[in-house]
Amino acid sequence: MGKLINLKHMYVESSRRLSGLPKGVGRLRGLRILDRFVCGGGDDKETLELGDLGSFEHLQGTTLRIDGLGNVKDGREQAQKAQLEKKKYLLELILDFWSEPQEQQRISDEELLDALRPHPDLKSLKVWNYEGSTLVFGNWIMSLQHLTHLTLYEFEYCESLLPLGKLPYLEVLDIHWMGRVKKVGVEWLGIEETQTSPATATPTAIVFPKLKLLYFYGMRGWEEWEGVGDDCRVTIMPCLSSLEISNAPFLKQLPDFLQHNRPQLQLKMEDVHPSLLEDLARRGKAVSSIR
Repeated sequence: MGKLINLKHMYVESSRRLSGLPKGVGRLRGLRILDRFVCGGGDDKETLELGDLGSFEHLQGTTLRIDGLGNVKDGREQAQKAQLEKKKYLLELILDFWSEPQEQQRISDEELLDALRPHPDLKSLKVWNYEGSTLVFGNWIMSLQHLTHLTLYEFEYCESLLPLGKLPYLEVLDIHWMGRVKKVGVEWLGIEETQTSPATATPTAIVFPKLKLLYFYGMRGWEEWEGVGDDCRVTIMPCLSSLEISNAPFLKQLPDFLQHNRPQLQLKMEDVHPSLLEDLARRGKAVSSIR
């Protein structure tokens, strides 16, 4: 493999059983497209480590998926060596933290995610199977000013969401299986509670200015979605056209900013609290099933 030094495109996405990339792949410095990078275990000397991604300086194309991040040892050091922040021609990045069960997995996931800092021109980010208790990539996600799609999938231990409302071009937000989140508060909008007061809010403030599609699935512990009050002067999700909520059996009400002046908003609900559906029916809101 290492003799193919002029190879430009390498596709391994279909190789589902792949547990790591051979060391020889690291000599293919001219690669332009590598659709999937599998992090080998720290004790496997025959496969590439996360830090070896730094050797591929010319990666571009639509998607790079990095698998096995939960197996990475010396996470911060390896993430820095990977130099994701220099890969400016990637459009989509998928970070999959799946791993074999191991002790202190949640701690290493947090350290690794904090150190994985993509290039600010990234358009789409998907994070899967993260086992940290906090979303520490809040330290860098606001630098992704061109991000249009964000997917968070299987965040078993997280209890709160990030303040994502200030991402200026975010169009699609897809959140799956955050079963420990009980409340989605105003901080998720990216505004402080004081900004919801008419005396302190900026008249031109807009949060989630481009968001069109919002999906929540598998929020088994979700009980409250906090509103901002009728006097709030902040504009929230002015472009939202579709809201889907599934598997959130304790959520009883939508926030006030989604209940008024939304004639074009399509609502799809499944396995939510009956009170939520009854409240929407009283307001004359049409609700369809996700199926």
